[in-house]
Amino acid sequence: MKKPVAILIVVGIIGVIGWAIAARIMKPKEEIQTKELPAVTISTASIGSIKHDTSIMGKIQPSDTYSVSPKVAGEIIEIYVQNGDTVKQGDPIAKIDNQKAIDSAKASLDAANASVRASQQQAATAADALNRMTPLFQAGDVAPQTFTSTQNSANAAQAQVASAKAQAESAKLNYDTQIEYATVTAPSDGTIQNQNMTLNGTVSQSSVLCVITGSGQRKVTFSVTEEILNNLSIGQKVTVEKNSSEYEGAITKLSRLVDNSTGLFAVEADLKNAEALADGVAAKVKLTAATADDTTIIPADYVYYSSGNPYVYVYEDGIAKRAFITLGITNESEYQVLDGITTSDKIVSSWTQDIYDGASVRIIDENGNISAD
Repeated sequence: MKKPVAILIVVGIIGVIGWAIAARIMKPKEEIQTKELPAVTISTASIGSIKHDTSIMGKIQPSDTYSVSPKVAGEIIEIYVQNGDTVKQGDPIAKIDNQKAIDSAKASLDAANASVRASQQQAATAADALNRMTPLFQAGDVAPQTFTSTQNSANAAQAQVASAKAQAESAKLNYDTQIEYATVTAPSDGTIQNQNMTLNGTVSQSSVLCVITGSGQRKVTFSVTEEILNNLSIGQKVTVEKNSSEYEGAITKLSRLVDNSTGLFAVEADLKNAEALADGVAAKVKLTAATADDTTIIPADYVYYSSGNPYVYVYEDGIAKRAFITLGITNESEYQVLDGITTSDKIVSSWTQDIYDGASVRIIDENGNISAD
Protein backbone atom coordinates (compact mmCIF):
# COMPACT_ATOMS: atom_id res chain seq x y z
CA MET A 1 0.00 0.00 0.00
CA LYS A 2 2.82 2.40 0.83
CA LYS A 3 4.50 2.04 -2.57
CA PRO A 4 1.45 3.15 -4.68
CA VAL A 5 1.05 6.19 -2.37
CA ALA A 6 4.65 7.23 -2.87
CA ILE A 7 4.27 6.92 -6.59
CA LEU A 8 1.20 9.11 -6.53
CA ILE A 9 3.03 11.81 -4.54
CA VAL A 10 5.96 11.87 -7.00
CA VAL A 11 3.59 12.07 -9.93
CA GLY A 12 1.78 14.99 -8.28
CA ILE A 13 4.97 16.90 -7.68
CA ILE A 14 6.07 16.39 -11.26
CA GLY A 15 2.69 17.60 -12.45
CA VAL A 16 2.89 20.79 -10.42
CA ILE A 17 6.38 21.54 -11.71
CA GLY A 18 5.28 20.90 -15.27
CA TRP A 19 2.31 23.17 -14.88
CA ALA A 20 4.50 25.96 -13.56
CA ILE A 21 6.93 25.59 -16.43
CA ALA A 22 4.11 25.56 -18.95
CA ALA A 23 2.58 28.68 -17.41
CA ARG A 24 5.93 30.43 -17.59
CA ILE A 25 6.39 29.46 -21.21
CA MET A 26 2.90 30.46 -22.20
CA LYS A 27 3.03 33.92 -20.42
CA PRO A 28 3.02 36.85 -22.93
CA LYS A 29 6.32 38.73 -23.21
CA GLU A 30 6.44 42.09 -21.36
CA GLU A 31 6.78 45.21 -23.54
CA ILE A 32 10.27 46.74 -23.48
CA GLN A 33 9.91 50.36 -22.41
CA THR A 34 11.95 52.67 -24.66
CA LYS A 35 12.76 56.38 -24.07
CA GLU A 36 13.09 58.86 -26.89
CA LEU A 37 16.36 60.75 -27.30
CA PRO A 38 16.45 64.34 -26.02
CA ALA A 39 15.21 66.76 -28.65
CA VAL A 40 17.26 69.95 -29.07
CA THR A 41 17.48 72.89 -31.41
CA ILE A 42 20.79 74.02 -32.84
CA SER A 43 22.18 77.35 -33.95
CA THR A 44 25.51 79.00 -34.77
CA ALA A 45 27.52 81.91 -33.43
CA SER A 46 27.29 85.20 -35.32
CA ILE A 47 29.74 87.95 -36.18
CA GLY A 48 28.78 91.42 -35.05
CA SER A 49 29.17 94.17 -32.46
CA ILE A 50 28.60 93.99 -28.73
CA LYS A 51 28.72 96.54 -25.93
CA HIS A 52 28.58 96.39 -22.17
CA ASP A 53 26.68 99.17 -20.40
CA THR A 54 27.19 99.89 -16.74
CA SER A 55 25.82 102.25 -14.09
CA ILE A 56 27.99 104.21 -11.65
CA MET A 57 27.05 106.69 -8.95
CA GLY A 58 28.32 110.21 -9.59
CA LYS A 59 28.09 113.69 -8.10
CA ILE A 60 26.57 116.73 -9.79
CA GLN A 61 28.71 119.87 -9.82
CA PRO A 62 28.72 123.18 -11.70
CA SER A 63 30.95 122.93 -14.75
CA ASP A 64 32.59 126.30 -13.98
CA THR A 65 33.91 126.41 -10.42
CA TYR A 66 36.53 128.87 -9.15
CA SER A 67 38.45 128.83 -5.90
CA VAL A 68 39.13 132.40 -4.79
CA SER A 69 42.49 133.03 -3.09
CA PRO A 70 44.25 136.29 -2.21
CA LYS A 71 47.35 137.31 -4.13
CA VAL A 72 48.95 138.78 -1.05
CA ALA A 73 49.19 137.65 2.56
CA GLY A 74 47.73 139.76 5.33
CA GLU A 75 44.82 140.46 7.62
CA ILE A 76 41.23 140.49 6.33
CA ILE A 77 39.85 143.94 7.11
CA GLU A 78 36.69 143.88 4.96
CA ILE A 79 34.34 141.06 3.87
CA TYR A 80 31.91 141.96 1.09
CA VAL A 81 30.07 138.68 0.37
CA GLN A 82 28.26 135.83 2.13
CA ASN A 83 27.29 132.33 1.02
CA GLY A 84 24.55 132.39 -1.58
CA ASP A 85 25.35 135.89 -2.86
CA THR A 86 25.40 136.37 -6.61
CA VAL A 87 28.40 138.26 -7.96
CA LYS A 88 29.65 139.58 -11.27
CA GLN A 89 33.19 139.35 -12.54
CA GLY A 90 35.27 142.04 -10.83
CA ASP A 91 32.98 142.48 -7.83
CA PRO A 92 34.89 142.85 -4.50
CA ILE A 93 35.10 139.75 -2.33
CA ALA A 94 37.32 140.92 0.54
CA LYS A 95 39.97 143.46 1.41
CA ILE A 96 43.39 142.44 2.70
CA ASP A 97 45.55 144.71 4.84
CA ASN A 98 48.84 144.77 2.99
CA GLN A 99 49.62 148.38 3.81
CA LYS A 100 53.25 147.60 4.62
CA ALA A 101 53.74 146.19 1.14
CA ILE A 102 51.98 149.20 -0.33
CA ASP A 103 54.13 151.62 1.65
CA SER A 104 57.28 149.79 0.61
CA ALA A 105 56.23 149.89 -3.02
CA LYS A 106 55.42 153.60 -2.71
CA ALA A 107 58.87 154.31 -1.29
CA SER A 108 60.50 152.43 -4.15
CA LEU A 109 58.39 154.37 -6.62
CA ASP A 110 59.33 157.71 -5.06
CA ALA A 111 63.00 156.79 -5.16
CA ALA A 112 62.72 155.70 -8.80
CA ASN A 113 61.00 158.97 -9.74
CA ALA A 114 63.73 160.95 -7.94
CA SER A 115 66.34 159.00 -9.88
CA VAL A 116 64.58 159.90 -13.12
CA ARG A 117 64.60 163.58 -12.25
CA ALA A 118 68.28 163.50 -11.29
CA SER A 119 69.27 161.66 -14.46
CA GLN A 120 67.25 164.11 -16.55
CA GLN A 121 69.11 167.05 -14.97
CA GLN A 122 72.46 165.39 -15.64
CA ALA A 123 71.41 164.69 -19.22
CA ALA A 124 70.34 168.30 -19.70
CA THR A 125 73.68 169.57 -18.38
CA ALA A 126 75.60 167.17 -20.62
CA ALA A 127 73.52 168.13 -23.64
CA ASP A 128 74.07 171.84 -22.95
CA ALA A 129 77.83 171.31 -22.75
CA LEU A 130 77.80 169.42 -26.03
CA ASN A 131 75.72 172.12 -27.72
CA ARG A 132 78.17 174.85 -26.62
CA MET A 133 81.23 172.83 -27.67
CA THR A 134 79.97 171.82 -31.11
CA PRO A 135 80.51 175.18 -32.92
CA LEU A 136 83.91 175.55 -31.27
CA PHE A 137 84.84 172.07 -32.49
CA GLN A 138 83.64 172.92 -35.96
CA ALA A 139 85.80 176.07 -35.89
CA GLY A 140 88.82 174.05 -34.84
CA ASP A 141 89.08 175.66 -31.41
CA VAL A 142 88.45 172.36 -29.53
CA ALA A 143 90.51 169.25 -29.80
CA PRO A 144 88.77 166.20 -31.28
CA GLN A 145 89.45 164.13 -28.15
CA THR A 146 87.76 166.71 -25.94
CA PHE A 147 84.72 166.92 -28.21
CA THR A 148 84.39 163.13 -28.40
CA SER A 149 84.55 162.85 -24.60
CA THR A 150 81.82 165.49 -24.18
CA GLN A 151 79.69 163.78 -26.80
CA ASN A 152 80.06 160.41 -25.06
CA SER A 153 79.10 161.95 -21.72
CA ALA A 154 75.92 163.38 -23.24
CA ASN A 155 74.97 160.00 -24.75
CA ALA A 156 75.64 158.21 -21.44
CA ALA A 157 73.47 160.73 -19.62
CA GLN A 158 70.61 160.06 -22.04
CA ALA A 159 71.02 156.29 -21.54
CA GLN A 160 70.89 156.81 -17.79
CA VAL A 161 67.61 158.67 -18.21
CA ALA A 162 66.12 155.74 -20.14
CA SER A 163 67.30 153.29 -17.46
CA ALA A 164 65.87 155.41 -14.66
CA LYS A 165 62.52 155.68 -16.44
CA ALA A 166 62.36 151.89 -16.88
CA GLN A 167 63.02 151.41 -13.17
CA ALA A 168 60.35 153.95 -12.35
CA GLU A 169 57.81 152.18 -14.55
CA SER A 170 58.58 148.88 -12.80
CA ALA A 171 58.19 150.53 -9.39
CA LYS A 172 54.88 152.08 -10.49
CA LEU A 173 53.60 148.69 -11.67
CA ASN A 174 54.54 147.10 -8.35
CA TYR A 175 52.84 149.89 -6.42
CA ASP A 176 49.64 149.62 -8.48
CA THR A 177 49.70 145.84 -8.14
CA GLN A 178 49.97 146.00 -4.35
CA ILE A 179 47.00 148.35 -4.23
CA GLU A 180 45.05 146.10 -6.62
CA TYR A 181 45.88 142.96 -4.67
CA ALA A 182 44.57 144.50 -1.49
CA THR A 183 41.05 143.99 -2.83
CA VAL A 184 40.19 140.42 -3.80
CA THR A 185 37.68 140.37 -6.67
CA ALA A 186 35.45 137.75 -8.31
CA PRO A 187 37.15 136.02 -11.25
CA SER A 188 33.80 135.23 -12.88
CA ASP A 189 30.04 135.59 -12.58
CA GLY A 190 28.45 133.11 -10.21
CA THR A 191 27.28 132.26 -6.73
CA ILE A 192 29.36 132.43 -3.56
CA GLN A 193 29.81 129.10 -1.77
CA ASN A 194 32.06 127.79 1.03
CA GLN A 195 32.78 131.30 2.30
CA ASN A 196 34.91 130.74 5.38
CA MET A 197 36.49 134.17 5.90
CA THR A 198 36.82 135.70 9.36
CA LEU A 199 37.13 139.42 9.93
CA ASN A 200 40.63 140.30 11.17
CA GLY A 201 41.77 136.78 10.35
CA THR A 202 45.14 136.29 8.73
CA VAL A 203 45.37 134.62 5.31
CA SER A 204 48.16 133.57 2.99
CA GLN A 205 48.33 133.36 -0.78
CA SER A 206 47.35 129.67 -0.55
CA SER A 207 44.21 130.32 1.51
CA VAL A 208 40.83 129.70 -0.19
CA LEU A 209 38.51 132.53 0.80
CA CYS A 210 35.44 131.11 -0.98
CA VAL A 211 34.29 129.22 -4.05
CA ILE A 212 32.32 130.73 -6.92
CA THR A 213 30.10 128.37 -8.87
CA GLY A 214 28.80 129.42 -12.23
CA SER A 215 25.11 129.50 -13.10
CA GLY A 216 25.60 127.75 -16.43
CA GLN A 217 26.12 124.10 -17.30
CA ARG A 218 26.38 121.23 -14.84
CA LYS A 219 28.90 118.43 -14.87
CA VAL A 220 29.00 115.01 -13.24
CA THR A 221 32.09 113.53 -11.62
CA PHE A 222 32.50 109.82 -10.95
CA SER A 223 35.21 107.20 -10.46
CA VAL A 224 35.93 104.05 -12.47
CA THR A 225 38.27 101.07 -12.42
CA GLU A 226 41.35 100.98 -14.62
CA GLU A 227 39.68 98.39 -16.86
CA ILE A 228 36.74 100.71 -17.55
CA LEU A 229 39.00 103.77 -17.84
CA ASN A 230 40.95 102.12 -20.66
CA ASN A 231 37.72 101.75 -22.65
CA LEU A 232 36.57 105.37 -22.22
CA SER A 233 37.43 108.34 -24.45
CA ILE A 234 37.01 112.10 -24.48
CA GLY A 235 33.68 113.00 -26.04
CA GLN A 236 32.07 109.64 -25.24
CA LYS A 237 28.38 109.93 -24.42
CA VAL A 238 26.96 109.37 -20.95
CA THR A 239 23.47 109.56 -19.48
CA VAL A 240 22.67 110.83 -16.00
CA GLU A 241 19.48 109.64 -14.32
CA LYS A 242 17.95 111.56 -11.41
CA ASN A 243 14.37 111.67 -10.14
CA SER A 244 13.06 109.69 -13.13
CA SER A 245 14.62 112.21 -15.54
CA GLU A 246 17.57 111.64 -17.86
CA TYR A 247 20.22 114.13 -18.95
CA GLU A 248 22.68 113.62 -21.81
CA GLY A 249 26.34 114.51 -21.55
CA ALA A 250 29.85 113.85 -22.85
CA ILE A 251 33.11 112.95 -21.12
CA THR A 252 35.48 115.93 -20.89
CA LYS A 253 38.20 114.69 -18.52
CA LEU A 254 39.87 111.34 -17.87
CA SER A 255 42.36 111.29 -15.00
CA ARG A 256 45.27 108.86 -15.26
CA LEU A 257 46.19 109.50 -11.62
CA VAL A 258 44.83 106.80 -9.32
CA ASP A 259 43.18 107.72 -6.03
CA ASN A 260 45.25 105.78 -3.51
CA SER A 261 42.36 105.60 -1.05
CA THR A 262 39.96 103.94 -3.50
CA GLY A 263 42.15 102.56 -6.29
CA LEU A 264 39.85 104.30 -8.80
CA PHE A 265 40.29 106.98 -11.48
CA ALA A 266 38.33 110.24 -11.70
CA VAL A 267 36.17 111.04 -14.74
CA GLU A 268 34.20 114.20 -15.56
CA ALA A 269 31.41 114.75 -18.08
CA ASP A 270 29.61 117.96 -19.04
CA LEU A 271 25.81 117.74 -19.11
CA LYS A 272 23.31 119.45 -21.40
CA ASN A 273 20.16 121.20 -20.17
CA ALA A 274 20.76 120.00 -16.62
CA GLU A 275 20.27 123.27 -14.76
CA ALA A 276 17.50 121.62 -12.72
CA LEU A 277 20.05 119.37 -11.00
CA ALA A 278 21.20 120.70 -7.63
CA ASP A 279 24.89 121.05 -6.90
CA GLY A 280 26.38 118.23 -4.85
CA VAL A 281 23.57 115.68 -5.29
CA ALA A 282 24.24 112.06 -6.17
CA ALA A 283 22.98 110.69 -9.49
CA LYS A 284 23.25 107.50 -11.52
CA VAL A 285 25.62 107.68 -14.47
CA LYS A 286 25.00 105.22 -17.31
CA LEU A 287 27.74 104.66 -19.87
CA THR A 288 29.19 102.07 -22.22
CA ALA A 289 32.11 100.46 -20.39
CA ALA A 290 33.33 98.23 -23.23
CA THR A 291 32.67 97.61 -26.93
CA ALA A 292 33.84 95.17 -29.58
CA ASP A 293 33.16 95.10 -33.32
CA ASP A 294 33.44 92.31 -35.87
CA THR A 295 33.58 89.69 -33.14
CA THR A 296 32.03 86.29 -32.37
CA ILE A 297 28.75 86.57 -30.43
CA ILE A 298 26.31 84.05 -28.99
CA PRO A 299 23.13 84.48 -26.94
CA ALA A 300 23.68 84.32 -23.18
CA ASP A 301 21.17 81.43 -22.92
CA TYR A 302 23.55 79.11 -24.77
CA VAL A 303 26.17 79.27 -22.03
CA TYR A 304 26.50 76.97 -18.99
CA TYR A 305 29.10 76.89 -16.23
CA SER A 306 31.15 74.18 -14.58
CA SER A 307 33.11 75.29 -11.51
CA GLY A 308 32.89 78.83 -12.83
CA ASN A 309 34.15 77.90 -16.31
CA PRO A 310 31.79 78.72 -19.21
CA TYR A 311 30.93 76.16 -21.86
CA VAL A 312 28.40 75.33 -24.57
CA TYR A 313 27.16 72.08 -26.08
CA VAL A 314 28.25 71.51 -29.67
CA TYR A 315 26.34 69.05 -31.84
CA GLU A 316 28.43 66.50 -33.76
CA ASP A 317 27.02 63.38 -35.47
CA GLY A 318 24.06 63.02 -33.12
CA ILE A 319 26.11 63.67 -29.98
CA ALA A 320 26.10 66.76 -27.73
CA LYS A 321 29.68 67.51 -26.76
CA ARG A 322 30.77 70.00 -24.11
CA ALA A 323 33.04 72.76 -25.43
CA PHE A 324 34.64 75.15 -22.96
CA ILE A 325 34.87 78.74 -24.19
CA THR A 326 36.62 81.99 -23.28
CA LEU A 327 34.29 84.95 -22.83
CA GLY A 328 35.03 88.62 -23.48
CA ILE A 329 32.44 91.37 -23.22
CA THR A 330 29.11 90.29 -21.79
CA ASN A 331 25.74 91.90 -21.33
CA GLU A 332 22.32 90.71 -20.29
CA SER A 333 21.48 89.06 -23.62
CA GLU A 334 24.73 88.34 -25.47
CA TYR A 335 28.28 87.18 -24.83
CA GLN A 336 31.44 87.76 -26.82
CA VAL A 337 33.38 84.50 -27.40
CA LEU A 338 37.13 84.88 -27.71
CA ASP A 339 38.03 81.20 -28.02
CA GLY A 340 36.54 77.69 -28.00
CA ILE A 341 34.09 77.73 -30.89
CA THR A 342 33.76 79.09 -34.42
CA THR A 343 30.83 80.25 -36.51
CA SER A 344 30.77 76.87 -38.26
CA ASP A 345 30.06 74.93 -35.05
CA LYS A 346 26.50 73.71 -34.44
CA ILE A 347 25.65 74.95 -30.95
CA VAL A 348 22.82 73.42 -28.92
CA SER A 349 20.50 76.38 -28.42
CA SER A 350 17.85 74.75 -26.20
CA TRP A 351 18.04 73.17 -22.78
CA THR A 352 16.81 69.78 -21.61
CA GLN A 353 17.42 67.99 -18.34
CA ASP A 354 18.63 64.95 -20.24
CA ILE A 355 21.52 66.66 -21.96
CA TYR A 356 25.07 66.02 -20.83
CA ASP A 357 28.52 65.70 -22.32
CA GLY A 358 28.33 62.80 -24.78
CA ALA A 359 24.53 62.52 -24.74
CA SER A 360 22.82 61.25 -27.89
CA VAL A 361 20.32 63.85 -29.07
CA ARG A 362 18.02 64.50 -31.98
CA ILE A 363 17.52 67.81 -33.72
CA ILE A 364 14.15 69.48 -34.03
CA ASP A 365 13.23 72.64 -35.88
CA GLU A 366 11.20 75.59 -34.65
CA ASN A 367 7.97 73.75 -35.46
CA GLY A 368 8.93 70.65 -33.50
CA ASN A 369 9.70 68.57 -36.55
CA ILE A 370 12.71 66.26 -36.57
CA SER A 371 15.39 67.69 -38.84
CA ALA A 372 17.94 65.82 -40.89
CA ASP A 373 21.50 66.09 -39.62
